[in-house]
Amino acid sequence: MLSYQWDNQKIVTEVYRRLSEKKIPLWMDIQGGMKGHLSESMAAGVENAVAICCFLTPKYQDSVACKDELTYAKEQGVCIIPIRLIANWKPTGWLGFTITGHKWIDFRDIDTNMDLRIQQLINEIRMLVGNKLDCFKDMEPLDFVHDEDEKEEEHNEEHSFTIIDKQDFDPTSYYRLTTQWQGNNKSLDVVNDGKNNNQLILATTGNYSGQYWKITPTDNGFYRLTTQWQGDKKSLDVVNDGKNNNRLILAKTGNYSGQSWRITATGNGFYRLTTQWQGDDKSLSIVKDGKNNNQLILAKTSDCQEQYWKITKV
Repeated sequence: MLSYQWDNQKIVTEVYRRLSEKKIPLWMDIQGGMKGHLSESMAAGVENAVAICCFLTPKYQDSVACKDELTYAKEQGVCIIPIRLIANWKPTGWLGFTITGHKWIDFRDIDTNMDLRIQQLINEIRMLVGNKLDCFKDMEPLDFVHDEDEKEEEHNEEHSFTIIDKQDFDPTSYYRLTTQWQGNNKSLDVVNDGKNNNQLILATTGNYSGQYWKITPTDNGFYRLTTQWQGDKKSLDVVNDGKNNNRLILAKTGNYSGQSWRITATGNGFYRLTTQWQGDDKSLSIVKDGKNNNQLILAKTSDCQEQYWKITKV
C-alpha cells in the first residue's frame, strides 16, 4: 500500500509504475484503490496490505487522513516502511512516534538517484514481507551485507528514528528479545525446569527474569548475552556436539566463540543474531514445526521472519 499526501502524487505515481513493472501487487488511491466511501476504501486497503510505504513530508504529518491511515495500519500489524522525501526535516509528534524503530528509505535525492532508491525500496519490501508475495518466490536469497556506500550513508546520516547500533546497547540494562514472526507476545526465555535450567525457548511474554537479557560488548563488534535470572556466569551458547552444532543452551560463561554474538540491523527495527563460531551463514532462529513453534535453533541464514529479532529495553 502506498500512503502519501496529495502534493506528492506525481512522485508516488512514478513509484507505483516502477514497482508494478516488477509485478509487485500495489494499492494506491488513484490507481483503482478508491471504490465507494473514502474511509471504507482506505480501511480495506490497509486490511489487505502486508506493508505500507509512507512518503513522509510535513504536510503528510499534518494530514488527518494520512494519520488515520498510518495509525490504523500500525494497529492492524501491517509492516511500516517509511520513505523520507524532504531534506532538513524530521517527523515529530504522532508521526515520529509511529515510525520510531523503523528503518527508512531515503528518497530525498530522487530526482538524480531514482533507479538506486527504487531498488533499495524493492529490497526492503522483499526482506520484510517477501515471503508473503508471490513475485519474490523464485528469486535468489538476498545478500545481507550492505555495500560500502550504503554503510557510509547510514553512518553519516542523522535522523530521529535510528535503529539501535552497537553504541546504544547499555551493558547495565536489560532487554527483551522477540521475533517478527510471533510478535511481542513471545519472548526469548530460559526454561525453569528445576534441573539444569539451561534450555532456551520462545515463551509467553511476562515479567520473568529469564526473559531479561543483558547485552555486553566483548571484542571486535561481538556481544555476550546473559540473563537477569542466572547472571553473568551463564551465557547464550551453541552446543558443540560434533553433529549438527545448532542447538542453543545457557552455558557456563567462558572464552568460546559460540558465546560471541554479532547483532546486525536488518531494517525496520529488527536484527539478525549470528555467532563468531559459525559466522553469518547461521542465524538465531525458531523451529517452524507447526506445533509449539517455540524451539530455538541456529539455522541457515535466510530471509524469514523467525530470524528477525526485535530488541527492546525493559
